[in-house]
Amino acid sequence: MPDFKTITVEETPYLFQEATCSMDPADIGTTMGKIFQSVWAFIQKNRIETSGKVLAVYYTYNPETMTFRAGFSVSPDAANKGEAPIQFDRTPAGKVVYFQHKGAYSTLRDSYGEMMSWMEKERLTMGAPAWEVYLNDPATTPEDALLTDVYVSLS
Repeated sequence: MPDFKTITVEETPYLFQEATCSMDPADIGTTMGKIFQSVWAFIQKNRIETSGKVLAVYYTYNPETMTFRAGFSVSPDAANKGEAPIQFDRTPAGKVVYFQHKGAYSTLRDSYGEMMSWMEKERLTMGAPAWEVYLNDPATTPEDALLTDVYVSLS
């Protein structure tokens, strides 16, 4: 079980593209991969410097579909560099629940379930957004060694 804790975070500026797909892990992986490629191509084309974080941000929760923003952290001066469909935003600063997930992305939902039980015991209420920062490359890292930092806003 992950080590859940409440921490305070600073905002993270990022460029992203939003997408919606089914909750099927294969569909999520394919859709996210395409979006990451699209945002990365935009960043390279426009010579925008990244801050090194690859992330996905979630504002809505639906059992049928998943809508997310996939992108890369950038410096705050990239705020005016988005161009449809690529946009700029910031993850919020403030108190969040944090945990690190180790393993396949398809098992992240198990860690979220454990987090929800922990939050209930701690009498914490989930807010929006939640975001994941992917710490290594799934193309070169074995599934069981993948690391994902997860941040969930509190309301």
